[in-house]
Amino acid sequence: MKNKYWINYWNKQTHGQHRSQDESFLQKEAEEKLFHLGRGEKLLDFGCGSAELLVYYAKNFNFCVGGDSSKQMLENAHERIKVFGYQNNVTLLNCDNNQIWDTLEKKFGKDFKFDCITTGQLIQYLDKRATEDFIYNATLHLTNEGKICLFDIVDSRTHELWKAGLFGRNSVDFSVILKLFYGRIRAIIKNLSRKPAFDLGYAYPPSFFMNIAKKFNLKLYCINSMYYEYRYHIILYKMHS
Repeated sequence: MKNKYWINYWNKQTHGQHRSQDESFLQKEAEEKLFHLGRGEKLLDFGCGSAELLVYYAKNFNFCVGGDSSKQMLENAHERIKVFGYQNNVTLLNCDNNQIWDTLEKKFGKDFKFDCITTGQLIQYLDKRATEDFIYNATLHLTNEGKICLFDIVDSRTHELWKAGLFGRNSVDFSVILKLFYGRIRAIIKNLSRKPAFDLGYAYPPSFFMNIAKKFNLKLYCINSMYYEYRYHIILYKMHS
């Protein structure tokens, strides 16, 4: 993440922005994602934070790497991994999205490939260029049968609707319309100043990832998140002739 605001923000945090930090909720969220991750030999979880979900992913993979730019979050991740008993098959790396690939190659070698590369609630902190670069580099570090799972992407089509309180209502009143109007004005002003249009960072429609998949010859699946109404998942596979 090049944006110093987000780097400084996450360096001060102790856990990820899950809807709940209750362990039973984290386990349910992890199980949803494991349905898409499946099983394999090696997993990379970039933006692993305090390993809230990584400790559950680790049961399905023989070796896991967690990467994050926040030293504070990684300190908590080390403790959580010990508690769950995965310290022998989970390695943590302190690096951002610009450093992760070189860091991996220096530590494991250029031929080291992952069966699955995943992120959770991370894409919102990457602009379009950084997101495309991340996907491209991920394909280079993926086995031929591997996949990229980008979880919980903020949907630019529905986030403002959710924020305005439209979800769960039987009717739309003037307050909702007013919130949507001011939300759209704020987004336009932020776009003009070259800042993320949303408070959560960058939001993208699925078509953005469809274009990337086409560019890099990847098969794409788009799935709505079970636990976040305004988020969705993108699953990418290499195309084979």
